[in-house]
Amino acid sequence: MIPPAMHKLAVKKLFLEIAPGQTRLGFFGKDDRLLDVWFDSLHRPNLIGSVHNIRIERVFPNQNRATGRLDDGVLISVRLRKADAALANAGAILPVTITAAPRHGKPWQAMIGARLASDCMILLIGLPEGAATTGLSSQIPVEQRAALKARLAAEAMHELPAGFGVILRRNGGHLPNFSSEVSRLVGMWQNSANEMPKNQTGIVFDGGGLLARAKRLVGDVMVLDDPARDAEMSCLLDDAIAAAVLQKTPLASGGHLWCEQSHALWSIDLDSNGVNDFDQLFDEAANEIARQIRLRAMSGPVLIDVPRMAIPKGKKFRKALQDALANDPRQPDFLGMTRSGLLELQIAHGEIALDAVMQDQPAQDALAGLRLIMKQPAFQPVKLAVSQAMAIWLEGPGRSALDQLDRQLQLVIWSDDTHNQAAHILG
Repeated sequence: MIPPAMHKLAVKKLFLEIAPGQTRLGFFGKDDRLLDVWFDSLHRPNLIGSVHNIRIERVFPNQNRATGRLDDGVLISVRLRKADAALANAGAILPVTITAAPRHGKPWQAMIGARLASDCMILLIGLPEGAATTGLSSQIPVEQRAALKARLAAEAMHELPAGFGVILRRNGGHLPNFSSEVSRLVGMWQNSANEMPKNQTGIVFDGGGLLARAKRLVGDVMVLDDPARDAEMSCLLDDAIAAAVLQKTPLASGGHLWCEQSHALWSIDLDSNGVNDFDQLFDEAANEIARQIRLRAMSGPVLIDVPRMAIPKGKKFRKALQDALANDPRQPDFLGMTRSGLLELQIAHGEIALDAVMQDQPAQDALAGLRLIMKQPAFQPVKLAVSQAMAIWLEGPGRSALDQLDRQLQLVIWSDDTHNQAAHILG
């Protein structure tokens, strides 16, 4: 497997855009191509990576699930492993780590236990009886497990305080030494987490924010903080997002991808569109499919339909796709071919799907209008033309976003309340 740092789809830059009501974090690769984007909004906070003590309300043993609520009433669905069965009783207060955003009417997803994840390791906190343990991801090949287990025990155990453990993720084998990564994660937790009595609900760790969580997953890459480039990068974000929510993605080779989501799964169709140079098409498509999977935050089952090809070319394409997917921090599982000839992936749920974010209207259109205001000269009054729906949202659920403005704002409602016009500044 190609180490993430060496891959052509590796993240080269991060761009953090803080605007009234919403923070956006763009992950950029070579040639400023957007590879991923995360959102954290005042009206819809991003809870992934945060740790909470919650009271278990109901247990569903046949589904290996339990439910509880955060202190603000937000519903949490907790996945139960075999080891959790004895702990997850109704009324019990347990630490959980939020792992995935709501989707299709389902609540936030969580796992029992405090966890801090990087691209290579998962730090476990609060293990019973003060034990310190090491383990390996089940996805690490059998032939590598013995050597990696021995290395992990030799290099990491002395860095683990009592009550801490570490799991080596599938991509962790390329690390030259495990001790420094363990020490880094332990330091992050000890410097940021709150002490919380076991019998009390509340937040233990807020995740550290989008930027800190991103750096844990992609390493210490460049963060774009030049104000002179902020407007340019913001436009790159907007343009890439607008392209990514379309079903059709053109390829330079002449073909295109169709990306569609149902309630059950994602489907990707590679259409050659009459292209004769299949070598070029497949080489480009492998990387673009991997990029689209990450950029759109596809998760769950993903089925990929590609034109029929000879066995050697098919193997080459699948290897190229696996290599491209190796850079996704969610570490997609490549399940192989279905009997009908489709490539099948299984991807862990995480960030909310990009199209679901952009369907949050009129909120996203209104927040885009507030970003325009921040590009204007500071402290000058601004007139913002908006639809009636945007104005109602800004005066209601989005009021906290308005309160973050550093200037006087007058909302001007246009008479035609259509949905195909963006907010814009007057005068």
